[in-house]
Amino acid sequence: MPAPDAPTFYPPEPESLEQTGLPESLVEQLILKLLYFRGDLFGQDLSVAVGLKFSVIQDIVESLKLRHHLQIKRSLGVGNVSALLTLTESGRSRARDALETNQYAGPAPVPLEQYIGAVRKQKPVDGWLTKEGLRRALRGMVLTEQVLSQIGPAVSSGNSMLVYGKPGDGKTFLIESLNGVESASIFVPHALECQGNIIQLFDPIYHQRIEDEERSVLTVAIERTYDHRWVRCKRPFIVSGGELSMPMLDLKFNDVSKVYEAPLQLKANNGMYLIDDFGRQLASPAEVLNRWIVPMERRVDYLSFLTGGKMTAPFETFLVFSTNLNPADLGDEAFLRRIQYKMLLQGPSDSEFVRIFEGFCASRKLPCPQGLALRFLEKHYRPINKPMRRCHPRDVLSHVLNLIHFEKLPYQITETLLDRAYESCFVQENQGAAPVETVIVPAEIKSCADHWGDRLAQIATAFGSLAFLSEYYDRDTGRYYELTSAREYGEAETGRALARLHGQAFRDWLGLNLEQQKRDLLLYTASTQGAAARLRGLPEDLAATFTPPSATADEQALFTHDLAMVLQALPGREEPSAPAADPELAEPIRRIA
Repeated sequence: MPAPDAPTFYPPEPESLEQTGLPESLVEQLILKLLYFRGDLFGQDLSVAVGLKFSVIQDIVESLKLRHHLQIKRSLGVGNVSALLTLTESGRSRARDALETNQYAGPAPVPLEQYIGAVRKQKPVDGWLTKEGLRRALRGMVLTEQVLSQIGPAVSSGNSMLVYGKPGDGKTFLIESLNGVESASIFVPHALECQGNIIQLFDPIYHQRIEDEERSVLTVAIERTYDHRWVRCKRPFIVSGGELSMPMLDLKFNDVSKVYEAPLQLKANNGMYLIDDFGRQLASPAEVLNRWIVPMERRVDYLSFLTGGKMTAPFETFLVFSTNLNPADLGDEAFLRRIQYKMLLQGPSDSEFVRIFEGFCASRKLPCPQGLALRFLEKHYRPINKPMRRCHPRDVLSHVLNLIHFEKLPYQITETLLDRAYESCFVQENQGAAPVETVIVPAEIKSCADHWGDRLAQIATAFGSLAFLSEYYDRDTGRYYELTSAREYGEAETGRALARLHGQAFRDWLGLNLEQQKRDLLLYTASTQGAAARLRGLPEDLAATFTPPSATADEQALFTHDLAMVLQALPGREEPSAPAADPELAEPIRRIA
């Protein structure tokens, strides 16, 4: 049994140059340009690049060799197909001449006549879409059976369709979901050839490639199943919104490469083309509508070349217009008659709204109390007869989730959160009502670190900062504590801030040389009341008082030594009974630190 996406049509692989439908000169120029841009290629790799069997291009390769435009560097012994081909100087000159015509250097183009036949053969057969298949594609939406019965025949027939209704009722989402309908894959040519012009058709942005096996010189024996000038793809789905302009619907000539780019409707052949927000395009609705009258009626489109020539292209795309404007304001009866199907997508009923609400909660694993959605409707929609839209549950609940994440609230919905989300999601009607009293945010919220930083900024000396911070460290409990700060910022935050600042002040003082430490300590004792009394005692005991718990053993030893040396220089200080520090130990200790 074939796979659901198995193609109904395979472009037959040409066995001769005549079957390609291309003139020999075009293929010859293409070979020269490929070798010019890519460098040396094996014969089989050149065949892959051109998209044709090597037997088709073999005579052209041989002719280029005889005319000394090509030469063989080496060979694997299986003829030209395994030979490494390179351009001669005359060949490079011929390639540059070919580039003056156009710079296209991809797989060989497909003649327009062959493309037209392929597009017709790849039209979906009658009855290809079933109600079950459509329901599977739209399983992400909450829809009624009536909507399925309306949209199903339009999609199955591939005729044009107008979907209209109020903003936010899911028109675009509904149509985009149709891209998930299981259908046969199609073949799209890399490029088309018409009247000597090259039109680039395959676009990786819109054509989702279905990968095939890679072939190189080592895989000569692989049998091809179709013409590799074509790419196997999913049926395209293309959307144009307010940016659509009339030039986008005709061939676009590139002045540098001298190659045309196919318009959007040509790229959308055998697929779907959605013109979203119809009526809000750069072009007027009348211009857009008039552009589609002939293609919708005759299933052909007329495109213009820069030289004035015309190209008749097939128009086998499911053309869908989506608008939230009144259709009567967009076009006259003649145009609306040519749009085969029209569907009004109305707002949801209560049960649909609740189903969408609960479904969104389930998708986000957000607990939803039973009856909450109905109470939300009764509170915010019924009193003011506010119309319901299918997007409202998603929008309001997204605001709820944002509030939960921002304020670090429990992961659950409450009516209070829903009220706040509703207010931020919709424009309020009672703008002139008296403001509700609420908590005023302080003009400036100071962090714990800033609070202590401001206090330290008032201390003039490095040792003064060290002594100040050491007062808040309890060596019995191993914790920092200060009552006012703990009440405002919490004990944990206060402890972290004091520990960091204490360690920083300790290392700042250690970073001073002995002379700077002496001046700093003299200023500390002169400007701070009770400082002299705090410095009485043995240096070892004083060092233990001021040293933070984060200090290393080397830092403690260096601090004890420096403090002893500086204390000796203080005027009027009584010598402690313990032996004084040896000055000769200063430098070795600093080196250890």
